[in-house]
Amino acid sequence: MSRVSPLVLAGAGAFLLAAAAAARGPGAGPDLAPGLSSTRVAWPRNEVSVTVTIKNLGDGPAPASGCRVLIKNARPPRQTVRTVKKTVRALAAGDEFGFSFSVRLGPGLFEVVASADPKGKIRESDETNNVARLMIAAK
Repeated sequence: MSRVSPLVLAGAGAFLLAAAAAARGPGAGPDLAPGLSSTRVAWPRNEVSVTVTIKNLGDGPAPASGCRVLIKNARPPRQTVRTVKKTVRALAAGDEFGFSFSVRLGPGLFEVVASADPKGKIRESDETNNVARLMIAAK
């Protein structure tokens, strides 16, 4: 009777794990995507509430990450009016995390830009959907 060495068994186990990972396909893993919504601008104070939702659209868990929201003038010179940074907790597949904040805006047109994982630390199945944009007109 022949004996199989533990190294051969360990190698076979690693091969099976690699085959299982390949079978999941390229879409496996987390996929963070932000969503944006806002209330109407409340005149005369021009106050608006912005809600940001980060969803894990992937089929794998996402570790804790960050979200950055920029509010910019929509017309040149397009300077940033406000920056909001938020820590996003770890998200299971299909899970979401939301937060809101209020801001007072002067008259004009503003662009709100939310970026999920802005530093690109998380390897995602789709890196092209990490930014959401919203336009707000204030009187």
